[in-house]
This record gives sequence, structure tokens and C-alpha cells, in this order.
Amino acid sequence: MTAQHGDGYSRCMNMATPEIARQTQASRQQAEDELSRRLIKALLTQTKLSLGKVAYHAGLTNPRALNRETQRLFDATASQIRAVQVNPYGEGGECPSGEAIALELPVHGAYDLGWVFNYLAARALQGIETVADHHYQRRVTHPGLPPVFVQVFAQNRALHTRLPLSCGPAQSWLARVVRLFDLGVDSRAIDRALKKAPALRASVVDAPGLRVPGAWDGFESAVRAVLGQQVSVARGTELANRMVDAYGDGDFPSPLQLMHQEIAELGMPGNRGRAIATMSGWVAEQALTLLEGEDTEAFVQQIASIKGIGPWTQNYMRLRIVKDADAFPHNDWVVLKQLQTTPAQALKHAESWRPWRAYALMHIWRLAGLERERTKNLT
Repeated sequence: MTAQHGDGYSRCMNMATPEIARQTQASRQQAEDELSRRLIKALLTQTKLSLGKVAYHAGLTNPRALNRETQRLFDATASQIRAVQVNPYGEGGECPSGEAIALELPVHGAYDLGWVFNYLAARALQGIETVADHHYQRRVTHPGLPPVFVQVFAQNRALHTRLPLSCGPAQSWLARVVRLFDLGVDSRAIDRALKKAPALRASVVDAPGLRVPGAWDGFESAVRAVLGQQVSVARGTELANRMVDAYGDGDFPSPLQLMHQEIAELGMPGNRGRAIATMSGWVAEQALTLLEGEDTEAFVQQIASIKGIGPWTQNYMRLRIVKDADAFPHNDWVVLKQLQTTPAQALKHAESWRPWRAYALMHIWRLAGLERERTKNLT
């Protein structure tokens, strides 16, 4: 599988020691190889697809490229792997042949399942996403067509996914899952570093393996970052759902569907609505995909010139879309309240958390959430 997330960490790795940078790059390469290994094995052993179609779903050009990859990863040909079917229904349960594949996702280090699923549940789009009981599913077909879903779920304390084969290459859905569930990092290195911070130590001990949920779709998350400015998560999600109903015909609207709209009519300040329309126009005109990495970082810097988009929004995009592990919205009101400080002082305070400030932020948000729950239970 050709991963798209590697470049997203290059900026933060510039802040790391050479040893940390080397270890991180090595662990990410291992993670990418393990994903490719599991995807190809599932395609070969759970389906009767031709080798050409297996190559397509694995993100490879043709059967010859598939065999080169299986030789590298398994020291065997694709046909040899197919001949040994240990579990024809896959690791995640029975899947109808030719309709979907199931595989266990590789997780490196601790992984706080509750944190990620609760985070996604609070932001789920009605009619598109459902999250319940450590089970996430997202519809990937257009409204009106028979629904097809990508699913991610916890089973026996492991993380599994079920990927459809009827609407696009499985590799592209797997890449989105990896991005959304932040599976490209090893939490052991992150937790070791953050345990050294007095303000974070207790949270890291209590909740090791907090991840930074990424973006299913870069443009969608960019728009939602603007919608979420200076409002609660619940209000931001409400506005996103209104946007789906008003402009998206049941799906999250595309850049072309938003670029000429008077978006403030959904219930937000005029500058914010115009900012979304302007940003949508830029994405459409430049045909941007907004994947992880330096290209999207350049876009995030560019939109600072749009009235209605400020530093918090840019840093939130770095957090979830660019996948910069060192992103830190230092003017986030939860950060300021939790640390009892100013934006300038928060930035200074967080200097020792580099290159993992995005993960430090998750612990700050977690601690703030625990405090809210305690206060709620006292009233």
C-alpha cells in the first residue's frame, strides 16, 4: 500500500533529535509494510478476484507489480499465497466473497479505543456516519443508491475494518481508515516523551495511547474547522449537518457546491460563511485533494489571507488534515483554561512537548473533559 501520510510528519520531525526522527521513520515504514501485507493477504485469501483486480484493490498497477510486492513482503508469489487459505473469511468475521474484505488493523503501542470512538461520535454526520459501542461506519455510496459502508470496530480488544470492494479500490478506503484512526504512529515513543511533562504525566499514565483522529476527507475537515470556530463541538456538528441538508443532497457538499453559496444563512457570522465559500473556490480552482503532507501545509498557510480564518483554524487543520504531530492551537480556549495561562505563555509552556504537541493537546482536552464531568456530577 502506498501510504499518503508520511510527509505529514516531516515538519515535526525537524524538531526531533536525529535518533527520534530515525526511529519514527523506521516505525512508520514498518507500519506501511504491515498494512500492505494484511491488505494483500485479505484480497488473495478472502476473494476469488483475478490477480489484476487484486492489484487494483491493493493500489498497484498490474499483476506483475503485485507479484513484486508479494515477493518483497512474503517472499512468495500471489498465487502461492492464494493457495494457502488459513481463514477464508478473514480475521474480522465472515465476509461475502467479492463484496468486502475484513482485516485486523496493525496498532503499535497502546491505543485508547474509547477516546477515538467518543471523539468521532461527538462529530458524526447524520445519515453519513454512525458511531456506537466502539463501532464506526461511514456510507461511501451516494444517497438513493443501495448503501455501502466502510466499517471500523473493536473486537477482542483489537481494531478491525471491513472494506467494500464494489465502489473503488480497497486501498483507498484503508488509507482513509489509517488516517482517521491515526494508525501511522507508535504510541510508545509518544507516551515516553510526554510522561516527562509534569502537566501531562498523570493523564499519560491513566490513558496511554491517546491518538489524534485524522480526516476522512481533507476538504470536509477544512470546512468543519471553520464551522467550529468559537463554538462548541455540538454546535459545529449541528452546522455541518445543516450544510449536508442544504447543499449536499445528503452527502457532505463538494467545493463546487459551496463556492457560490450564502453559507451564513445556516446560522453563523457573515465573515465565516464567506470564508468557507472563498476557501471552497480555491480548492475547486486548484483541484486540491488536501491529503497529509507539505502540499496541504502550503494551503493552510495560504488561507490565512482569507478574512474569517485565523490561527486556531489553521492549527486545527494541521492537527487533523496535515497530520502534523507537532501541531498545537495555542489559543484554544480549552488549553488556556486548563493551563490557566495566555496564548503566548501556552506556546512557551508547550515547547518542551515537541515534537508531540498534538498528542499533548489530546491529553489537555481529556483532562478538561474529566473536569467537566466532575463538575456536572456535583450539580
